Amino acid sequence: MIRRMGDRILRIGQIAAQAGISRDTVRHYERLGIIAKAMRTAGGYRQYSESVIERIRFVRNAVRFGFSLKQIGRFLNARDSGRPPCRDVRDAAAQMACDMDRQIDDMIAARTAIRHMLKDWDQRLNATPAGHPAGLLDTLTPRSPSATPERRSRLNRHLK
Repeated sequence: MIRRMGDRILRIGQIAAQAGISRDTVRHYERLGIIAKAMRTAGGYRQYSESVIERIRFVRNAVRFGFSLKQIGRFLNARDSGRPPCRDVRDAAAQMACDMDRQIDDMIAARTAIRHMLKDWDQRLNATPAGHPAGLLDTLTPRSPSATPERRSRLNRHLK
């Protein structure tokens, strides 16, 4: 474990409390190599350098930004080995932006489809006497060439 001059040695509970995470998360980060393996006391207690808190806070911010723990681990391992990960960080962020754009496009298309469906349902409800089925749920069934309106209608009557 890299220890800075003046760093205090803390136990896992102290690290977790000061970093605002659980002890299990500290152990998980250690298993992933995101933080260095802790030194152990003779009794087996983990001991961490106080500087681990800063690293954990960095990791939490990077996760909030959208990076995965696996990506963060690669970035930190590269940096710790003296290889600047800047281009990889930038490329990963650009990929996240592309993925978000695709998700936004998908959500806009889904919203448009829902609005069209609502218009159709409003027309069906307006044309249906109160207390009678308008068949709204039936419109959610994917249509196939063999599922003509007449055939669906017969099937619906049969299922009632």
